[in-house]
Amino acid sequence: MNVSQLVPVALAAGALLVVLTSYPYLATAIAYRDRDNGLAYIVFLMGVAVWNGLFAAQVMDPRPMVKGFFFSIATLGAVLAGLGWLLFASTASSTPLLPYRRTVYRVVALVAGLDIALAITNPAHALYWTVPDSSPVSSAFTVIEPAVGYWVHTAFLVALFGAGAVLFGLAWRNETDVRYTAGYAVVGSVTAVAILVSAVFLAGTASIAPLIAGGLTTIGWVQAQQKRYLTLPRPYRWVVDLLH
Repeated sequence: MNVSQLVPVALAAGALLVVLTSYPYLATAIAYRDRDNGLAYIVFLMGVAVWNGLFAAQVMDPRPMVKGFFFSIATLGAVLAGLGWLLFASTASSTPLLPYRRTVYRVVALVAGLDIALAITNPAHALYWTVPDSSPVSSAFTVIEPAVGYWVHTAFLVALFGAGAVLFGLAWRNETDVRYTAGYAVVGSVTAVAILVSAVFLAGTASIAPLIAGGLTTIGWVQAQQKRYLTLPRPYRWVVDLLH
């Protein structure tokens, strides 16, 4: 297996690993659903799981049409992840209050709903992308020709992850819960950059953005577990030791 074949396999395997780790993360999130931003974390976690799961599913079928369907659902997961991330950041006890919070929530929810609806129905209007008839069957991931909607969608995702990273960055600057706000700010920023770079240079193909977003869910899980470390299953304890 050469490098060009190994990279898609590695990306898909990493995405599946993110999905598999969602179960203990979700169980922890449900336990904390009544505290601070537990529900926002659940939305974020579900979005990241769908984003990674359908991203990896593209390698399962060689037909461009099937890959395009999985790519559309992965887009839905990406929007849910971005929405959940902004809610998570803006409801965290360590971050500053988001100005005009209710108005921002309404606008973001409206745009997210419209984005999801248009992305899922893209085959009917092709406002987001088209799958060329000459797409190579050997390609592991979807090959698309981006349209205007694709770039608007990309800008929306970058704005969501960027805004959340800024909120945690402000908390980091104010030295509020430095250990976790620093991690959130850095990984959130890297996720936003990865989304933009992947959209520009690898439109519709390989991307590390879903995997990096999985790093944000890991930080949240470790933070939630800080008071329950002794009850952690042994396979997961090394993750806490690594991130502390």
